Amino acid sequence: MKNTIYILTFTLLMLSCNTDDNSQQNAEPTIGGQWNLVNVTGGLAGVDDDFEVGLIIWDFNEDNLELTVTNNNTANVIYDGLSSGTYDYEVLSTTGETAYLVIHNFGINHEIITLNASQLVLDEGVVADGFLLTFNR
Repeated sequence: MKNTIYILTFTLLMLSCNTDDNSQQNAEPTIGGQWNLVNVTGGLAGVDDDFEVGLIIWDFNEDNLELTVTNNNTANVIYDGLSSGTYDYEVLSTTGETAYLVIHNFGINHEIITLNASQLVLDEGVVADGFLLTFNR
């Protein structure tokens, strides 16, 4: 009788354990997928422009390292990121903590300031009159 209880208890414990319980919590954030440009700040003129979600979309395809930009902004602003089109990109890490988004067709390296599940912040050189671009998923 004791052996049956031990076997039953062991079986229940094994079935209730799941090895992927923490896989979602420990997953590294990824640049892949669609990002909505929601704010641009900086520049010599002191730009601070907000954009509606869905107006300017950057879609990163990590399989072929292509960025597809859909820029439907018609407002007269100083800067709203890239024009609509497809760009080759790569993410480079120069140190353990600094990563750069390099868009080959555009010629500007963007330092990745923030990258998490819901926000991406890119620095085009704010200290040198560049722009800071904020994206949300």
